[in-house]
Amino acid sequence: MKRKSGLLWFVLLLSMSSCVSYEKFSMEVFKPSDFNLPPDMRKITLVSRNLKYENDTLQDYQTKNYRLAKNKIRFNADSLAINILMDTLSAKLRAQTRFDDIHILPVNTFPEMRVKEVGPGKRDWYKDISEKTEADGLILLDMFSCFYSQFNDQNYNPMANVVTSNIWSVYDARKQKIIDRYVQIDTIYWDGKDENERYSKLRIPAKKEAISLAAGVIGQNYSKHLLPAWTMVYRDIMSGSKPELKNAARLAGKNNWDEASAIWQSFADSKNKRDKTIALYNLALASEMNGDVDKAIQLTDQAAAASSGAFMGTENEAVRKYSVILHRRKMEISKLEAQHEPR
Repeated sequence: MKRKSGLLWFVLLLSMSSCVSYEKFSMEVFKPSDFNLPPDMRKITLVSRNLKYENDTLQDYQTKNYRLAKNKIRFNADSLAINILMDTLSAKLRAQTRFDDIHILPVNTFPEMRVKEVGPGKRDWYKDISEKTEADGLILLDMFSCFYSQFNDQNYNPMANVVTSNIWSVYDARKQKIIDRYVQIDTIYWDGKDENERYSKLRIPAKKEAISLAAGVIGQNYSKHLLPAWTMVYRDIMSGSKPELKNAARLAGKNNWDEASAIWQSFADSKNKRDKTIALYNLALASEMNGDVDKAIQLTDQAAAASSGAFMGTENEAVRKYSVILHRRKMEISKLEAQHEPR
């Protein structure tokens, strides 16, 4: 009994003396688009088909503290939002040198039509618009819907959100067919807090302002489906119990990666498996920050080997999860290179 108790205490002391912690940080990476517009699609027309589901009847309503209320000021929320999101999308497309012309049809070109299902139109309809606007392709907002809500948080401070649901499609005039269909659902929140977590109800927009702001975000988000874009991602810095490793994590958190890497490099050949794992894992992070994903993958392979065995399960799992992220990132880079090939 005493022998078993002593072994348990040894394991407990070992785990306490070799504590590993993680510090999250953000970074921006350039990601490929989900759908790649054909290279010969240089003249584009943006079109709102103005379709609405038959049961979408709350355009003139909102919720306040989960109770349905009619708008005090009447306005066409859909028309306002569609104009803004089309302008935002157009601006994103125009920023790409690959397009010769971007044309937007007025929102009221086609009257609102209520439908049970949102499906493709007749082939001649798409062909007619393409020919009249001399477009190589059409980007169509088939359906748009939004709903504004205002409610209180647990401290009775007002908050708000706008929920949007949209269906997009892309028509290739040369192939005379729809080549992409995309369902987009977004929720935009306002909690009234600034960057210092200070609250003010003046930061909670009313319905008209909120829908205008949300529409800009929607247009920008859809552009990421069509165009490569910078995206915020999150990574974890691994830190150990030694003061040097804690200092290296602190330096990296302040973006001093060269100084942090010098410390980690000194532990890269350590006989202590945990210290070696921490060093190799973080050196992989530094390599990714420097744009060398292949080297980062090599370092995670070494970190995975170093963290194999007893008492290292948590660290080994963290290393392998990061390795999966890096392999996915390598695939994204290959896709980006293909999307940026000379046209």
